[in-house]
Amino acid sequence: MKRVLIAGATGYSGSYIAEELLRQNYFVRALTRSTDKLKSLRPAIHEIIEAEITKPATLTGCCNGIDAVITTIGITRQKDNLTYMDVDYNGNLNLLKEAEKSGVKRFIYIFIFNAEKIKQLKIIQAKKKFAEVLKQSSLNYCLVNPTGFFSDMGEFLKMASKGRAYLFGKGEHSINPIHGKDLAKVV
Repeated sequence: MKRVLIAGATGYSGSYIAEELLRQNYFVRALTRSTDKLKSLRPAIHEIIEAEITKPATLTGCCNGIDAVITTIGITRQKDNLTYMDVDYNGNLNLLKEAEKSGVKRFIYIFIFNAEKIKQLKIIQAKKKFAEVLKQSSLNYCLVNPTGFFSDMGEFLKMASKGRAYLFGKGEHSINPIHGKDLAKVV
């Protein structure tokens, strides 16, 4: 049985990926800041490790015996006084170092489609910086670049219902969002 560690299993895409891995009979170890949040998910995760990705000492041993790491870690809404560089770059870098130390064979990172077109955003700068380090690592890696999620469209609907929606650019581009279940099947 393939053994996978998923970081970010309590988030939107991570929860769907965890469900899909379990459906396909993978052994799933979840890395989370809050075990309470993870236990409420429908899938029966095999192992749960409580850790803080920005604190390397809490990650020690989390990748032992793991074949692949999948990380969906990233700040959706800034809180806890953490920055995109703290979480999206340094946090994922801490996990990558632990994966390399533990002999993990594959590292999958959920990145973003067309990141180079919005490279001025701090979130993209942090994610891209990590992706570049991952490419130079010793691991077999995969960058998965979704275009956006249907769940994000709810935020635009809320704004529109209040009479104003903020868009990137001039509003001339269309998007093609994906549902978390569909992304999970691809991953």
